[in-house]
Amino acid sequence: MKFSVVSSLSITAALMGLSLCNASSLRGKEDDTAAHHRILQNKVGRFLKADIQYENGQARGPEVILSIELEDGIFEVENTGDNGRWAKDLESGIDSIEIGQGATKSGGKINMGGTPPVPRGRNVFDRNLVEEDDSQARSPEQQRMLDELHRQLAVGNKSVLAVRVVHDGSTPSAALSRLDPSYSLAQLAIDVFDEGNTNLVTQYRRCSHDKLNFGRAGTRETNNPTRVTSIANGVVEVKVSTDCSGTCDGVMRNDVNVALQNAFGVSSPNQLADYVMQCHPPGSFGGIAYAYINYWLSIYNDNWCRYTSTQLHEVGHNLGLAHSGEGTAQYADQSGFMGYSYSQLNQQMCFNNAKNWQLGWFSGEVASIGLNDNFIGNLKGQVNYGNGDTTSKVVVKVDDPNSQEAFYVGFNHGILHNINTAEGKNQVTVQTYTGSGYSQSTLLSKMGSGGTFTGVLGSSTVTVTVGTINLTTGLAPVEITYGSVSPPPTPAPTVSESPTNKPTLLPTPAPTVSESPTNKPTTAEPTPAPTQAPTSAPTACGLAQVDESCTVSTDCCSNSCSGGKPANRVCLANGPTAPSPTPPSPSPPTTCGQRNASCSINTECCSGNCKGNGRCA
Repeated sequence: MKFSVVSSLSITAALMGLSLCNASSLRGKEDDTAAHHRILQNKVGRFLKADIQYENGQARGPEVILSIELEDGIFEVENTGDNGRWAKDLESGIDSIEIGQGATKSGGKINMGGTPPVPRGRNVFDRNLVEEDDSQARSPEQQRMLDELHRQLAVGNKSVLAVRVVHDGSTPSAALSRLDPSYSLAQLAIDVFDEGNTNLVTQYRRCSHDKLNFGRAGTRETNNPTRVTSIANGVVEVKVSTDCSGTCDGVMRNDVNVALQNAFGVSSPNQLADYVMQCHPPGSFGGIAYAYINYWLSIYNDNWCRYTSTQLHEVGHNLGLAHSGEGTAQYADQSGFMGYSYSQLNQQMCFNNAKNWQLGWFSGEVASIGLNDNFIGNLKGQVNYGNGDTTSKVVVKVDDPNSQEAFYVGFNHGILHNINTAEGKNQVTVQTYTGSGYSQSTLLSKMGSGGTFTGVLGSSTVTVTVGTINLTTGLAPVEITYGSVSPPPTPAPTVSESPTNKPTLLPTPAPTVSESPTNKPTTAEPTPAPTQAPTSAPTACGLAQVDESCTVSTDCCSNSCSGGKPANRVCLANGPTAPSPTPPSPSPPTTCGQRNASCSINTECCSGNCKGNGRCA
């Protein structure tokens, strides 16, 4: 099989949505976008998907918009007859679709008459990443290249143009609560670009640790100053006459793009900047904002164009990020910006673990484990990425070998540029996310010190146990186990080559032995053997033994002294049973007394018997 190759620059440009038509084909078409019932026959265009975000607490939302980009604008596709199932496997900004004969266009929408669009390959891949036999199978190599293209969107230096949209009042505007946004052009420049504030530019730079740097669109002079100002400080103002008797964002969006093209002589607004933010007057649509996925355009309702969370959320969609949910609510994971947005300025938080992995900003400080594996170590907040500690990880991915689903574990350290994180602050959080492209993540758990999470990934169990979180060091010790993990073998003892220390004591000297006994035996012949064995082992009571002289019974080991004259009294053998002998010393005496040697206690005699006269028996 053969695959054609194109440069990464051309592919990236295509992903960013550069128009394929020339400038002359788009100029002078302000009225064309408002035409009714224009018949479109066999038109092929780029498939686009957008999520309309609604404010937390609103009954509606989120709402998905399925659209097609044609030469004269972006149009929502409706009445397809299959409730949007035609788009289930299509990728926004990449796939192309065909609008068949009989479809009609009206007010920024295309009515398909009950017939769904037909997929027509991948805009970017028709002659480069898809097999040349025109099959739509995507090989592993193609998927890797697609993943790399997504990552390219999230790194590098990118320009932004913020557009303040004003209705000129010449047409019905009942849907609008006012004709212009409730802030000036100068204020918009501050809220999007100013280095002294927390905004799209400063917060993406901080969260990415300088991997993604947005800047102002370049200065340009306008060709139509009565309708469009010159571009300065990254902002521009555009006046339109869109009919806003009802919801009008679809038509207004196209009117703004055409006005920019005419005023600056370009075929697409993203030739003016990598990303374009249209800030509409209040009431042009019901939500707070929306953005096209893997594309360059985002739309905001009045003040929501100023708020940090909305800016990062919608441009996050442009970068290929889906929502962050919890339970059944798509926006409910508020640990990062892809959950709910907030009507406040200068909010400092970033993205959850799954998004951090997807964005690819923390290479070298992430880890991945598979089935029957574990991770034992420290997690650190993404705020501490690049601090020199590469053994602690920003994210640990738990990867199911049999599917694209994975768990992502990280520490949501709520300091610095993440101090305003709205959920799971200073806790270990776990999200699940499938694939590597546009797919919602879901928060599964948030844990403090001592917390435990158990979940099933594939057909095996994942367990996360948290130790004591230290907010001073910014470390959260964890043990993550997937499946069965055998304990490691006991390591062999370490043997040093030589003793670490010399002995502290000299060896005990050997006992001194005299060359000959100090006293010769008193008899020439050895003492005859006893006629019978002793009745019991020698005792160690220290008193008089049997037949030795005594005065009273307590003088005797047997506690029995005979009667008669004191001079003739001796210890008897039929007294009370003597106590058990004391165990002998583990070390034998070095010398003992022979018979008739002087003694004071039995143990000084070799016979073990020191008689009452002070002589060994």
